[in-house]
Amino acid sequence: MSWSRSNLYSACVWLLLAVPHSLAQGLHTAPIIVNGSSISPILRYPLASYRVFQSSPNGKASIIPFQIDEINDAGDFVLDQGSNVTSETGNRIFDAQDQLSFMGDDVGPVVEPTIWPDRKPNIVFELRVRHPIKNPMGPQMGAVYVGIYFGGAPELSKKKYVVFNRTQALIQTSRYRYKFDQKNWLVAEEVAVSVNNKEPYKYEKILDSTTFYLKGDLKYFITVEANHRSVESELEAWKTGPIRSIIRVSFHYTLLKLKLELGMFTEISFFSNSVSLPAIMYSPLDGQKSLNPGSGIYYGLSLHDNPNEYAIESNMAPILAYSATPGSDILKSGKDFLGNLLGTKKEATPSTGLYWISLQGKNRTIYFEVTPSPELQLTGLSPSFYRENQSGAEISNRNNNDPAPFGKSPVNIGIWFDGTKIGDGEHAIGFRLFFENVLAPERLDVFKGLNDWLYEVRRI
Repeated sequence: MSWSRSNLYSACVWLLLAVPHSLAQGLHTAPIIVNGSSISPILRYPLASYRVFQSSPNGKASIIPFQIDEINDAGDFVLDQGSNVTSETGNRIFDAQDQLSFMGDDVGPVVEPTIWPDRKPNIVFELRVRHPIKNPMGPQMGAVYVGIYFGGAPELSKKKYVVFNRTQALIQTSRYRYKFDQKNWLVAEEVAVSVNNKEPYKYEKILDSTTFYLKGDLKYFITVEANHRSVESELEAWKTGPIRSIIRVSFHYTLLKLKLELGMFTEISFFSNSVSLPAIMYSPLDGQKSLNPGSGIYYGLSLHDNPNEYAIESNMAPILAYSATPGSDILKSGKDFLGNLLGTKKEATPSTGLYWISLQGKNRTIYFEVTPSPELQLTGLSPSFYRENQSGAEISNRNNNDPAPFGKSPVNIGIWFDGTKIGDGEHAIGFRLFFENVLAPERLDVFKGLNDWLYEVRRI
């Protein structure tokens, strides 16, 4: 029996407090992703032999949607569609580096099943999950039951929390709809939230687009600017499952003046209410030695509505000023600013490296989380938060094709990283976006605590 803290991908689950109404609703609405290394007794069986069950208070087992995603020895997901770039690198066995995922909605009470929908599995494990502090949406502990069959496994659940339509470049769930920009698969053409929570879903736009921008003002040399239109990207491979769709996007950028070619890829995971992007950035330069102040990179959103229609909070320092010095765009940030302009500033949590923005308004909650790697945190990198109180329609006339800094691009919400804090080599930054089609402040506490859930496994 062992407990393990979850990593960047890991999410939460709930625990039994003997409250039948809460049990009927599940733990919460977030995805639960468990690394195989955290639940080692369950490992080493063929993928097809696994089934996951929820138990009822009277011990009746019900099959729930789940998926096991293989990760190969290079650390990449094994994706079976689009190309064979990783499709042949798995062994079809649940190993320590692989991931088991299911939804918090489907976690049940800690009650050992005695009534099975078909025959009892040959081996049954109880997988408990608990949080060290109170769960604002339900119990602090719950369980699912992982069954292993040596043959004749029952039919899988037909429920799907997320669907990827390759032809339309569209992710669709009961909470949101995400449409890729097919000219560059690294950004979105639009994002909308569901307003009716039932099929056929009706959606209302919340993001007109997303973008990124890079500026490298090299000391004694040139200034390089790039955005999503400067980068060549390709949807390389993907995998679809009932809990998440994983999209692998490769991208290539050539710095012609420097004769440098950068080629990278990322794997984006889409869940019923969230998007997870564990990005690997490569920098050919040491920012402190090679770049002037004002160099950096941002990820920006064109929020459809005016940001002042949302209650906005963040633990990031706001960007205070935009320098108009000829030939120089210097972003300045600080700890003090008018709260009614940029929103409420919460204390940062450098010990965890977790930085976030929350937007709540109308019938929706948006939560944007950034986690720089420990190495980047040691350099003093802490992202800053940009906000411009104009709607997406009001800034839509700004050119989205040419690289442009804040104030000149169609971005009214953004996160800025100081390039002088980024050394040469590869760096990991985790991005996670949650889209909820309800106004639910208590869910923010759940989202912020997704890395704190603990797992316990025992054979029964």
